[in-house]
Amino acid sequence: MFSHFRTVLEELADHIPGQVFGPLTGSTPAPKRQSLVDSFSAARHGAVLLSQIVAGGVGLNIQAASVVVICEPQLKPTTEWQAIARAHRMGQLHSVQVHRLLSEDSVDQRVVEILAHKKELFDEFARVSDTAHAAPEAFDVTESELARQIMAEERRRLLGGLTTLPAEEQDA
Repeated sequence: MFSHFRTVLEELADHIPGQVFGPLTGSTPAPKRQSLVDSFSAARHGAVLLSQIVAGGVGLNIQAASVVVICEPQLKPTTEWQAIARAHRMGQLHSVQVHRLLSEDSVDQRVVEILAHKKELFDEFARVSDTAHAAPEAFDVTESELARQIMAEERRRLLGGLTTLPAEEQDA
């Protein structure tokens, strides 16, 4: 569970049943941070790791997590993305659920509205390109398509060309 606010993490620690690790904050020394993550990873199902979103969003591998909870919207979407990426690492086999807690009739809703508007503006500016329309060979590759291409190339590399891919793809 990630929050920007230490007081939120302290309240959560007092009210969550079962094994609770943390909170991991910006002032937690590096060895203690790793110890908290290791203890969480070794714990049985249902354990919770509490972390300030900025402190937990950088330099940690929390692959043992199957659920990520963001306690309040962040003004920078990349902060949330980094925190989520700590649990959902490349090569992970398990799915990771992400939940964002939002309070009704609160500043949370306004932050979400502002971020949605900023995303719309960015998409209009960056996603639509006269150059891209003028060059039919230029196309936007989705993350899933990029992941498929990476996996196909890695299979070819590891299997030395022994794949079930069509011949024209094997020669590429």
